[in-house]
Amino acid sequence: MTSSFWQQPLGKNLAPSQRTDIALVTLEKIIGDYGFDEKKWAETMLDVLRRDPGTWLMDVPEILGFIHANLKIQSTSVQQILLSVLDVLTVQFPRDVLRSVLTDLPQNDSTTLDILKSVLTLLEASKRIWDELSSVLQDQQLCEILSISTEELGLLRLTAMPPTEELVKELCKPALLQKLLNVESLPVLWLVLRRLVLLSDRPETAIEIRALLPGVMENLLFANTAITVKVLNIFRNAMHHLGKRHASPFALELAEKILPLFNHASSEVREGSIRLFKDVMDAVLWSQKGSMKKTVRRGLLPLLFHMSDETPSVAQASGEALVSCAKFLKWKELKQQARQKNTVGIMKCLLQQDRKGVEGYLQQSLPYLEDSQASLRCEAVRFIGLIGKHAREQSEEMLNELCSALQPLEDDPHLTVRSVASETIQKLRHQRQKAAPARRRLPALFRWSCIAF
Repeated sequence: MTSSFWQQPLGKNLAPSQRTDIALVTLEKIIGDYGFDEKKWAETMLDVLRRDPGTWLMDVPEILGFIHANLKIQSTSVQQILLSVLDVLTVQFPRDVLRSVLTDLPQNDSTTLDILKSVLTLLEASKRIWDELSSVLQDQQLCEILSISTEELGLLRLTAMPPTEELVKELCKPALLQKLLNVESLPVLWLVLRRLVLLSDRPETAIEIRALLPGVMENLLFANTAITVKVLNIFRNAMHHLGKRHASPFALELAEKILPLFNHASSEVREGSIRLFKDVMDAVLWSQKGSMKKTVRRGLLPLLFHMSDETPSVAQASGEALVSCAKFLKWKELKQQARQKNTVGIMKCLLQQDRKGVEGYLQQSLPYLEDSQASLRCEAVRFIGLIGKHAREQSEEMLNELCSALQPLEDDPHLTVRSVASETIQKLRHQRQKAAPARRRLPALFRWSCIAF
């Protein structure tokens, strides 16, 4: 059956709802588990949809809803097909797509934000982004849908306009921005944060929006990379302009919140959070240093492991941050080893310098045995091996527990990890043969001898 048969006779004679049904069935068969003949029909029909979206993709909310529901499928090929349909839909009906993203899709869903970003990227390439988005944000119905005032909608519209000196002045209205930050919509939040990045990058406006920063910080809780990146950029900008007097009130809390981000799946988030952590240490007042030291100590091992991060910029940022941590803690030996990028020396220094924290280091290191990066798994194996090697009183029980933790890595898909794990286990078993039985369990067995460098 030819494309022209579908496109002209059938397409023109069908009601709009019937065309939409055919479009949805086509997409379902394309991405679903169907037989050869049905797949071939769907591929032919998909070509028709793409070439004549004005006929077949008229019901933007329905088509967009299908794309949204199925973009979460963990298949690159499926995502590529759906995004290609989204591109066609956006080019044909840009304002309808933008309006539907803001009104029809779930507003607290990360996929909705991913769709908005994809749409804006396409429109930006065609130089239509500002006109289309600004036009949509004039719709007074959004006030009711988003539960915002006309004045707040006007400010939201400014976030969609090209950045100019005049725009910066009009945007810098902290009270209204605070209300927009509280709107339960990730697309709205992302638009506002995007412009807060601009405001935080200027000394005069960074001071004016400082009252918003505690609220902005709460958005680090969102499991959305795009939101997290914006928040990190805002704080990195602000830390450079605010000074200790204005930054110290939130510095401790910020340090606590960004520690988990060192292990984020996104290398951009890892690097941004690590560099921000370095800036935060410089912002605390003398009276806060005691509390900050506890947080800094918890960051040492993640920074050590990420010195071997497979993303070079993350590895570099981790090394620089570790040097700053050593200076903050006044640990001279750690500073020297970190400057030399001597990871084994750093490991030994941590075990010697912070003897009371060794059990904590062990617990911190265990999740890294399952890290997605082979280089980090290797570092965790080496560190756990050193824990067993340098314990003054070595019991069979302790060494057995360490061997058990490392044993799954003997089947690791990465050759280097398998090799390091096997070698470390053999060394621990050799030590076990020499170890005398002990009555106390692992946490009580860590007494450390002085380690010479």
